[in-house]
Amino acid sequence: MAVARRVLVLTMEETGMRWEQAYARAGELAALDQPVVDDSWDCTGVRGILAIALTSLSESAKDPVQTGDLLSHLEAGPAAVRRLAAVLLGDDLAHATDIDPATVDMNDPVVGAWVWLTRSWPADGPWDGMSRGVARGLTAPALDILTGWAARAALTGLHAERGVESNSF
Repeated sequence: MAVARRVLVLTMEETGMRWEQAYARAGELAALDQPVVDDSWDCTGVRGILAIALTSLSESAKDPVQTGDLLSHLEAGPAAVRRLAAVLLGDDLAHATDIDPATVDMNDPVVGAWVWLTRSWPADGPWDGMSRGVARGLTAPALDILTGWAARAALTGLHAERGVESNSF
């Protein structure tokens, strides 16, 4: 017997507080690995990826999301992050690139972050008025470029939780 898979698409009201908590935790994890610079393309992307993953994972978790669980999803790469985003945004939006902001609710912070993470970027800037230290010549979405960096931030967070000294790369 086939079981239909129900995709839960959450509204801003349903994700609002969870998003704020996830975004704050994402900022903490990012800061453990690299200095947080609010006007940095790199930091904005890493924090957004972490927050999307944390928000999605919290949907199915009865307890707070463990950093090791977050790390395992991020280490699986951008496709795994897109699968996590599908829980929050639905399959179509989660697998889209270069989403037209006029077609979605940009007042929803999860949607806004996802549109930013999945857009293509000019190789030589501008990058939304932000500095960019990573992969300046690449035009791929931040999701594709920075998921590994987000995994590294999660690993640094896991090391901190366990009292293990972590070396920055």
